[in-house]
Amino acid sequence: MQKKIIVGNLGADAEIKRENGREFVSFSIANTERHRKADGSYEEKTSWVSATLNGNGGNLFQYLKKGAKVYAYGDYSVRMFHSEKQRALVAGVNLYVRDIELISTNVDAVPRELYDEDGVAYHVAKYYWVEGKKKCQLYDRNGTPYLVDNKGFVWPPADNTVATNDATNGDGAGNNTDGDINKAD
Repeated sequence: MQKKIIVGNLGADAEIKRENGREFVSFSIANTERHRKADGSYEEKTSWVSATLNGNGGNLFQYLKKGAKVYAYGDYSVRMFHSEKQRALVAGVNLYVRDIELISTNVDAVPRELYDEDGVAYHVAKYYWVEGKKKCQLYDRNGTPYLVDNKGFVWPPADNTVATNDATNGDGAGNNTDGDINKAD
């Protein structure tokens, strides 16, 4: 197998697809290289890679949005397809992702500093993870609540129901025998 590393931006939001009973995440990555020409001007060339990641993407899926910058490593293959735009056969690259890291997103859904009820500040790391806090609620400077799931991941307010469900033991009933995330009344 041939291996490839791609660093680039997602061209569209990632999608979960199902085929032959298997679930995978599909997305495209644009890699732009900039070269200086002999006359001193710059030339940019963008190449596109179609990427697939086995499974549903876990906690990372929600951040695989258009414009997010990622590092992806995996096995690749080249395929030929007909381009309507170029009216010719062109080569395309498919990357079967083995490892992926989110480098940055266009908009942070979670602030980098959150506070507990006593005003103690906690730094939110990349992937929206906070060290030393699990199954609790933290707040931004405006008092907006953010839930921390049982693994330490911080969920934006719009995703609080996901975090609450993630904090369960998977019994589907919302019963959490490890302790509940307490929402403010």
